[in-house]
Amino acid sequence: SQARLRSLEGREERLRELAASEAKAWAAYRQQAATVHDLRAQAARKLAAAVTKELQTLGFPRSAFSVALAEAAPRASGTDASEFGFAPNAGEPSQPLRAIASSGEISRVMLATKAVLSAHDRVPILVFDEVDANLGGEVGLAVGRKLRTLAKRHQVLCITHLPQVAAHGEAHFVVSKREQDGRTLTEVKAVDQASRVDELARMMGGREVTKSVTAHARELLARAAE
Repeated sequence: SQARLRSLEGREERLRELAASEAKAWAAYRQQAATVHDLRAQAARKLAAAVTKELQTLGFPRSAFSVALAEAAPRASGTDASEFGFAPNAGEPSQPLRAIASSGEISRVMLATKAVLSAHDRVPILVFDEVDANLGGEVGLAVGRKLRTLAKRHQVLCITHLPQVAAHGEAHFVVSKREQDGRTLTEVKAVDQASRVDELARMMGGREVTKSVTAHARELLARAAE
């Protein structure tokens, strides 16, 4: 009862102590949040420049990637909200990536971002779908090389119709569909090294696999191995 009485009698003083402690904590938080904001702004500029450089080798020669910081409600990570921006063509303003990019564009932006952050990213498995949309030739080879580099630090799974990309995989699987008893079944078959030239030639020439197409497939594998 005496302890309860002391608590009641000292309530106003205790409230003042708590208010002072709260004000001190908020002051320390705001100081640390400002420091984090400055560091985040520096990192955002570096990330934007590095990803833009990567995108220029992945079929976006005149594109720009940006990272915008906006003030947000206080939380454990600070008072910043970040937004990735993307301008795929020269002369166009940067807009939120989530709002304007197609699935193929997002895949390539993700590939560029992961290539920049691969040494720091702890995500073990990366899946890329449609990363080769509207690509071909040397740009396709550049995407394949980037995926192979990324695979040094992560398990990379890539769904592709482009032989220039497929040639860079360490393992190659063919996905096909067939009908059986009125149902559509999907099959996944591993392609061994001996059959890989034939599969890449099929990807290039369709049903008409000529000697020149086969030679091109063999050269493509050799270039990827280099």
